[in-house]
Amino acid sequence: MRAHTGFTLMELLVVIAIAAILTSLAVPGFKTMVENAQRRDASTAFYTALMRARSEAIARNTNVSVCARSASAPDVPACAGSPGNWQGGWLVYSGSNSTSPLLVHEAIANGFTLTGVASPLVFDATGRIGTAADYLLCKGAGDSRPRRIRVSRSGRVSLEEAGTCL
Repeated sequence: MRAHTGFTLMELLVVIAIAAILTSLAVPGFKTMVENAQRRDASTAFYTALMRARSEAIARNTNVSVCARSASAPDVPACAGSPGNWQGGWLVYSGSNSTSPLLVHEAIANGFTLTGVASPLVFDATGRIGTAADYLLCKGAGDSRPRRIRVSRSGRVSLEEAGTCL
């Protein structure tokens, strides 16, 4: 007689049940990890755009602006009319020519809001801005891990964890 090799149906069902239980435990943690990665990506992209605008202003010895991107015409990069609405992305442009931007950023991840001062934020030729600016990236009201991007009058850009979104 030959010996039987392989798994019985009962053994296979037990393994599938254990795998389903482990997967159901891992999914909520994975969702949090994805949201944290999206939060970090959006805040870092905005921080980088502000740093680039400041560097370009100093290098070009002219004003460089960062404005909220208009969502009405996604194919044509243009500044948005509504102040403080940065969800649609942003543009970095030199002088007053927003029609040929130095940098175009797409909309941030769905569900996140980026609020701050009215658009545009203008860096002068020395890398300074007129008034300090403060931006907050949140995932809905009550978000416990928002990110704050601050720009001091001297043009220094900082990125930090904030308290809670309202």
